[in-house]
Formats: sequence, C-alpha cells, structure tokens
Amino acid sequence: MTLCVLFSEGAISPRELLIALENYDPIVFAVGNDTYARSYLPLIATAGTVVELTGDATVDATRLKAAGVTGIVTYSEGGIPVCAPLTERLGLPGHEVATATALTDKHTQRALLSAAGAGGVDSRLITCSEDWDAAVHEIGLPLVVKPRCGERSRNARPVRDAEEGRALVARLLDRAAASHEKDLVAEQYLVGLPTHPYGDYVSVESVSSEGIIRHIGVTGKFPLSPPFREMGHFCPAPFAQDLLDQVEELVGTALGALGVRHGITHTEVKLTAQGPRIIEVNGRLGGFMAALYRRSQGLDLIQVAADLALGRPGIPEGKPDGLTHFQYTMRAPLEARRLVSVSGRDVLLGHPLIDAYQLYVIPGAPLDPDMTYLDCVSGSAGSPEEMMHHIDECLALLTYEFEMPDGPLRIDGAALRAATSPAREAHES
Repeated sequence: MTLCVLFSEGAISPRELLIALENYDPIVFAVGNDTYARSYLPLIATAGTVVELTGDATVDATRLKAAGVTGIVTYSEGGIPVCAPLTERLGLPGHEVATATALTDKHTQRALLSAAGAGGVDSRLITCSEDWDAAVHEIGLPLVVKPRCGERSRNARPVRDAEEGRALVARLLDRAAASHEKDLVAEQYLVGLPTHPYGDYVSVESVSSEGIIRHIGVTGKFPLSPPFREMGHFCPAPFAQDLLDQVEELVGTALGALGVRHGITHTEVKLTAQGPRIIEVNGRLGGFMAALYRRSQGLDLIQVAADLALGRPGIPEGKPDGLTHFQYTMRAPLEARRLVSVSGRDVLLGHPLIDAYQLYVIPGAPLDPDMTYLDCVSGSAGSPEEMMHHIDECLALLTYEFEMPDGPLRIDGAALRAATSPAREAHES
C-alpha cells in the first residue's frame, strides 16, 4: 500500500509529519505550486517520492495512479478541496467533492447546518458594502465578520458598530490590496456561558469510517485573546457529562449534514445559554491536536488519518490516563512588530507540571500578531483546577522581549497572558 500525503502548510509541522509516518513505506508527497510546500522539497524528498501537481485533477490523478498511490491524506485546510477530486477519480477513501466544499466554505456550511437543524447561528454572505448593510438589518449587532474560506481565525473580527463594520468590510474586500479576501461571512455573535477560568467553547475530535462516527474526545480551551486568537487547549474538557453529551450529539448531526463519512474532523462548538452551537466544522486534524492526544490518550492522530486514507479497517480507541494534559500557546501584543528574545526555558522545564517547551518564532523575525503562535508550553496536571492554579506560576518563568512601536517591551509570561487575555465576557463564534 502506498500512502500519498498532499503536502502543504497545515495542522502539523513537517518534522512532526515525517516522524509520525516514518514507517509508512513507500510514501508519496504530492506538492502543488505553493511557496511553503516547495521550500520543503529537499526535506520531503529524503523521505519519499515527490509528485508535482498541475492543478488539473484528471492529469494529477493519472500521475498519482502511475506512482502506485492507494490512499491520499492531507493535514492542510487548503488541501481538502484538492484531495477530494483526486480520491473521487481514483476510487479511494476520502471526502466527496460536495463535502469538501461544505467543509471549507463557511457560507455553504452554515446553510447545510441550518437545513439539518444543527444551525442556530444566523449568517449572511458578504460580497460588498450593500450586503453588510442588509446583514445588520436582518441579523442585528453585534456581528462577527470572517473570511468565507480561511483558517486560524484569519481576519475574523467582532463588530459592534455598523459604520465600523462597513469600513472593515471595505478594507478586507479591497481588490487593490494584495491580501484581500474574496468573500466574507457575517454571523450572529454568540454569547458564551460564564465558564471562567476556562474558555466558553470546546472542540470535538472525531473519526469517521464508512459513515460510522466515533468522537475521540472533547477538548477544553483557554479563554480566547481578542479579537479571536486561540490561547491553548487541554484534555479532557472540564464540563458536566450531560453538557458534553449534548455537544457530541450536535457534532454528530453536523457531520451527517455535511456528508462526512470518512476521515478525521475537528469541530469547534460554542457553549451558550441556548445550548451548544457549531462555530465551524473542519475536515482535517485540528492544530496542536496530534501532540495533545498522543500525550493524553496514546493515540497518534496523524497515523490514524493515514490509516483511514489507506482504507485500513477499524476505528481506534484512546486510553485516557486520568491526567489533564495542556498546551498553552502564547500570543504577542497586537501592536508588537518583532519578538526580540525569550528566556527562561531551562527554568520552566524544571517545573514539575511542565513536560515540554517549543518556540515557533525565530527571535528577530517580524510578527503577524493576529496569526502567529509564539510558542507552546506543554504540561500535565492532576485536574483542570490544578492546571489553572499553577498556569501563571509556570508562565512567569518565561520572559519575553518585543519590539513595539514606542520602544522595547520586556514582560514575563504571566503578565503577557494577563495583558492579552479578554475581560470576563463572552466571545464569538
């Protein structure tokens, strides 16, 4: 059996990917014409055969068939709509083309969820300022504006003022800007339950095979940093079982509505007073989930996704160890231009709750604070309460220095967490 990985920037690093799949031999890496993928060509060529994609699904399917490919997997959001026509043409397990569209197009996804009774979130497509005015009239404020297609909360913004929203829409849709969005979606702003000190949303990691769905786990979250920046994850989620049951039931309905029958999905769910509400369904492994579930349940979800692509039977079951495993991902102040330095790693690793530390930004490199994770602090505690009791104690062992518009800023991790954390109020979908 020959596994093909459609390689692009995604939920896992190239190093993590190659380590997880080192025993999958032979392996083929399918690479499109994107800068990220091509920058890693020398590395992935040492681990398998590289097939370059043309963008024509018929031609590319022929190339992969000639390479002996018997399964195709991607860990990238952008890879989902590329994979679907290839697996369809080759008769391999994977998302159907319509399902791939539903998983990557937020407007289509909302319509299908609403039709199946798994909606509960008013939404409207925004292609111009007139659409924005109609959304404000029909849905009301506050609203959330986000790209129709995108990931990692790119350009997702809460809007409480109509004029502010009109200006935001005009800026994001400005065709003269190199990084403009093609279309946007305006959605009802969801008010979360009072879940402090935890985040008011969760994610559900699910595995589907031949239409049979198993929820591997419900992942807890730290509160978002404004505007909608994720700050980390922990497992298991700290909520009552009846609420978790409602969440899993909703996710099962949502996956059915989108036509998901195969593969790993990562579904984010807001906890509201009206019940759980779908934030979005992602048709791939979620960011940071591979390491978290490897530690907490002994499951390698990278390998699980590969095995599903190869059509191997059975859905694995994890073995939770009873601990609360966490990953805290620090974010820079929104005004920061560069990360100058981080110190304290060795002291941090000496703390009894800390298992690992990984820095993602090369000191001196420019920052996109809206998108960039600075680092990841991984640890284990006896309970969610113990985790929260000690998190600032751990983060305070790190010291960050940033280049700011008005000069350097030197701050410890606990103070940075406080500075980038929201007030105790609800956040968006």
